[in-house]
Amino acid sequence: MSKETSITNINDKKIIQYINNASSRVVYMAPGLSKDIASVLATAWERLGKDAVTVILDVDSEVYRFGYGTVDGLHEIRLVASRLGTLVCSQPGVRIGLLIADDVTIIYTPTPLLIEAGSTSPEHPNAIQLESPPKEVTRDVGLGDNPHLERVVGLDPVKHHEIEKVEEDLKNNPPQKFDLARQVRVFTSRFQFVELEMTGCYISRKKVPIPSDLMGLANTKDVQSQLHAHFNLVKSAKLEVNVNNVSISEESLRKKKQRIMKDYLILLAGYGSVVLRSNKTNLEEDVDKLKKDIETYQKGIETELEQHINQNADTLINALFPAVKQNPPSAYTKFHGKNITDAQLRQFLEEDIKGAFGAADDLIKEMTVKLVYKDVAYESLVDSEFLKIAREAIPGIDFLHEEFNAASPVKNKETT
Repeated sequence: MSKETSITNINDKKIIQYINNASSRVVYMAPGLSKDIASVLATAWERLGKDAVTVILDVDSEVYRFGYGTVDGLHEIRLVASRLGTLVCSQPGVRIGLLIADDVTIIYTPTPLLIEAGSTSPEHPNAIQLESPPKEVTRDVGLGDNPHLERVVGLDPVKHHEIEKVEEDLKNNPPQKFDLARQVRVFTSRFQFVELEMTGCYISRKKVPIPSDLMGLANTKDVQSQLHAHFNLVKSAKLEVNVNNVSISEESLRKKKQRIMKDYLILLAGYGSVVLRSNKTNLEEDVDKLKKDIETYQKGIETELEQHINQNADTLINALFPAVKQNPPSAYTKFHGKNITDAQLRQFLEEDIKGAFGAADDLIKEMTVKLVYKDVAYESLVDSEFLKIAREAIPGIDFLHEEFNAASPVKNKETT
């Protein structure tokens, strides 16, 4: 792109240059302004006179959270306006930039620093530059023949209490560090936080809670070795299902889950796991296969699991019954007194123990695998520690290791 083109790139440095070169008038309208631009506008106001400079801004805290400007810049320009007996004007919601410096007119898109760092290359245009302002524009910003009747933007002055309100809001909810925020934004556009959860499948690990008033009553060593406030649900039994010469067990399910995690998930210590977005489809396909294995396992072990539950429950009941008979819990005797029969005692004991063991179909229903995509608080990621951990965990990802502002759509090229 040649330097004479009307479609060009504008940035703070060029805006400052045009304002400094102005000899008769300056109009600046944008969502906000930096301290550097505020300083040159203040100088131009003092140099050209209070009626020669017009400043129109959006006085809203979101402007500064997005990085359209700084509160310091807003403060400075308002102080100068007050000292000169003029006003900074307010235009809520303005998101275009307009600079008129003498006759040079630039209409541009301001860069929110939260999203991108901005470019200085004319190869990355964000502005239209004209040799003179269109009549319609001069009329709307108050440079026409009847400014009080024709002006349509910046009709209200920025008041001191509005700035105080913005300051208080930003104090309670401060802007993010824009350079880190941009890198995190790029990171989350390529990676997604995820958690792979498999629950209820490890039957051999399940423990049955023993009612507290039955503790210490067992007199069988084999039972005592398992009785530590909890009793093993299926002892050491191995539950497995064979389908098409393939064995499915809780161990094979565990290994398949671990393989999926190894193949797709990247652990960022202290923050969770992420998956490359381009790998999500394959991840979900493999998780679906794991779900089908779990469904097969559920159907295949139900009968055998019920047998193990009944057998172990009966073993525990038989082991506890002599001690229960000798010293019945008060929860049993309160209905029948000390003359409670063996049959009644056994009925109470069976209800307690079998209730604690549960039913096979209920246990099987608890077998699930879920792929949970997580929304991690953005603020928790916008710090140097997160980026440090991400760099260590994901070597070879260029944008995590480069020093330039990562969210810029393209790197700036040197212009000739």
